[in-house]
Amino acid sequence: MVRPVKVLILTFLGLLLISDASFAETNITSLIQRVGGELLWDPVLERGIVNRGRRSVTFQVGIPFFLKDFSEVTDIEAPRRREDGSVVVSDEAAKSFISLFALDQPQDSFLISTIIIDPGHGGKDPGTIGTHSIDGKRLSLEEKHLVLQISQMVVDQLKETFPDKNIIMTRRDDRYLALEERTALANAVELGEQEAMIFMSIHANASLNRKASGFEVWYLPPEYRREILNPEELDQEQKTIAPILNSILEEEFTVESILLAKEILDGMESSIGTVSGNRGLKEESWFVVRNAKMPSVLVEIGFVTNPEEAQLLNEQTHLKKISSGIYNGLVAYIRNFEKSD
Repeated sequence: MVRPVKVLILTFLGLLLISDASFAETNITSLIQRVGGELLWDPVLERGIVNRGRRSVTFQVGIPFFLKDFSEVTDIEAPRRREDGSVVVSDEAAKSFISLFALDQPQDSFLISTIIIDPGHGGKDPGTIGTHSIDGKRLSLEEKHLVLQISQMVVDQLKETFPDKNIIMTRRDDRYLALEERTALANAVELGEQEAMIFMSIHANASLNRKASGFEVWYLPPEYRREILNPEELDQEQKTIAPILNSILEEEFTVESILLAKEILDGMESSIGTVSGNRGLKEESWFVVRNAKMPSVLVEIGFVTNPEEAQLLNEQTHLKKISSGIYNGLVAYIRNFEKSD
């Protein structure tokens, strides 16, 4: 079941010019200031998400409702944009906006209750294979074995730090799992009202260019469209605005995926950046990323086809450093997500 995720808080009040409110209308900027909120603004869709603590209210120019915490709809007269660039709402809508922040403030913080770690490939699918002759000795590496070792190391560290969280590996041994099985396992997890989850798939890279090396983290391109909401789980009121709700949740998952990817990349940079190149954040619609209905990323730990990097990947100390970097990135993301306001 899809649950709301934490909003990226960005102050972007410059786009919403403050103007004197009329008798019938109230400037949305003054409302945001009044409730002490901060704004994430999409200038293309003219959509704003106002966040204060763990309460969020979404509004959009031309759309006749407020959306509280990505789940509760309040019908209003649609916000509109004036000629001077300011966004205004009716005074009745303004009262509703204030009441959404004044009442029913959640007492519990959102938390990451479930972490899915997906070691790529397995069984009949070895993934990428690197074969080298080094100092007269043959070195052969299979992706499926490397990523399973690293995934297990990450999971062990996470379980020690977060004994109360549900930490799941899609496979724990050398077995084959179809891509559909991996995402189905993740999407079937039931979450509570204040809970969220994340998905990370771990892989090793390969290239025809044997000089290619380094680590990178991938997330789903923001322009990719996916169906997150299950219409059968929506009430009648939500079904009428399902495309808008789906778009809002999709944007939130994209934002959180980028934040997650950055934390993991930074963690790996700190742990192995002196011996392996940081290739940065990447965008691609990998199957497991685009079909996981939650913030999701794909980590590439290095190139098995590069002789020097293959030697590193054949060392347990280097694998431990990779796992520590990934672990530190996950912890940094989780701590930030769950931090108290």
